Amino acid sequence: MEHRLYSLAKYPLKLTWHENKTTYLTVRKEKSVLHLRLHRLFFHAPTPILEALLLYAAKRDREAGVKIKQMAHLYFSSLVLEPSLMNSQGKVYNLQEILDRMQVFMPIKVENISIGWSKRSRVGSFRSITYGTFNRCTREICIHPILDQSEVPLYFLEFIVYHELLHAIYPSKMDGKGKCQIHSKEFKEQEELFPRFKLAKEWEKKSLEFFKRGQKHGRS
Repeated sequence: MEHRLYSLAKYPLKLTWHENKTTYLTVRKEKSVLHLRLHRLFFHAPTPILEALLLYAAKRDREAGVKIKQMAHLYFSSLVLEPSLMNSQGKVYNLQEILDRMQVFMPIKVENISIGWSKRSRVGSFRSITYGTFNRCTREICIHPILDQSEVPLYFLEFIVYHELLHAIYPSKMDGKGKCQIHSKEFKEQEELFPRFKLAKEWEKKSLEFFKRGQKHGRS
C-alpha cells in the first residue's frame, strides 16, 4: 500500500501509521515534505481512496474529505468487539426488565442486545448529562447510574432505554456532505411513538436542575 501511495503522490511524502480512531488522518507540512499520519484502516484502501487522501492532504479538497469520512465511518461501524461485563440490576431499577418491556414498542425485535449501568457516577459540571449510549460494535446499551434512584420517574428511564434501542434499528449515516446524521427522520418519527413521549421530554428539560439540587443535598 505504501508503494502505491508514494507512486500516486506528486510531492515528497512521509507516512506514519497508527490505530487511534479519534484522529484517523493528520496532515503536517514541514519544508517541502508532507507528513501523513494515517489510521491503519487505509492500509488496504482502493486507489480512489488513496487519491482522495492525497488530494485532501494537499488542498483540503471537500469532496475528497467526504470520501475519506465515508470510508472511516463504514470501517468503524463494521468492527466487531467483545462485549464487556455490565450489571443490569441497580439499587432501584432493573434495566433488563425495562429493556424487555420496551421491545414491545419497537417496529422490529432487536436481537442480541445487552444492557447495564455505566460505572461512571460523576456528572461533571452539569452543563449536560449523557443518560445513555449504544455501542454498535458490542451491541451494548449503557445507562448513566444517576438515573438509578427512586426520584427518577420510571417512564423517563424507559424512554432513555427506548431511545437507545432505536439506535440499534436506525444507525447513524453519512450524508453527501460528509456530515454524520445521528437521528434520522425515521428515528425521530419512531421516537415520538413512545407512549409517554411528551411527558418524558418535559421531565428531561428539568432533569439537569433536578440533579443539580440532588448533588447539593448529597444525592447521587
